[in-house]
Amino acid sequence: MATSDRIERERLAKRKRILDAARDLFATRGIEAVTLREIAQRIEYSTTAIYVQFKDKQDLLDQMVREDFAAFSAALAAVATVVDPVERLGKLGDAYVTFAMTMPRHYQLLFMTSHAASSPDDKDHDVAGVDGYHLLLRTVTECVDSGRFRPELRDPDGLAQAIWATVHGVVSLLIVMGPDDVFRWRSPAIIAELALGNMLRGMLVVEPTERDPRPTRRR
Repeated sequence: MATSDRIERERLAKRKRILDAARDLFATRGIEAVTLREIAQRIEYSTTAIYVQFKDKQDLLDQMVREDFAAFSAALAAVATVVDPVERLGKLGDAYVTFAMTMPRHYQLLFMTSHAASSPDDKDHDVAGVDGYHLLLRTVTECVDSGRFRPELRDPDGLAQAIWATVHGVVSLLIVMGPDDVFRWRSPAIIAELALGNMLRGMLVVEPTERDPRPTRRR
């Protein structure tokens, strides 16, 4: 391996360690309370080593949030090609839960930490942050326009926000309270199916011959 390749690989590995430490501290203590010095101490680096990678804490935060939103958007985009919009809704819910429970610190930073999106001039960050919502809204709109939802359910924005709030409630509760065994938690997939699956079934038009209408979802 060329020396330049090795140096770049080491730089990226160091950058990842810095971001991982910062993400953990931001999510547990709040962004404002954490300093670059604390981040450096967590991974036994010098503060100077962080300044080599990032110009300041805001730059570190902006890059972290942009990258985490990109990973989140990619997880949802993986099911965007599902043709049936009702099936797509179920798969979006599955992808959302999988991302949140596989990368809980990423999810905490993006959706459970105040001021994570704190760079209004960062247009790329703004776009990445709403990609997932636009996909959800487009899918819900298709369900409304194609008559798959009950006729009184005509507000795609409200429906999309209610669906998002439902799934967010499931994963945020599990991230914060999941380690406590006193609640005898069921798996994230089971809880999400009980919450979102039943919600979606309640939204669907029931055909006269159908006894158990439900989104087609793979477990």
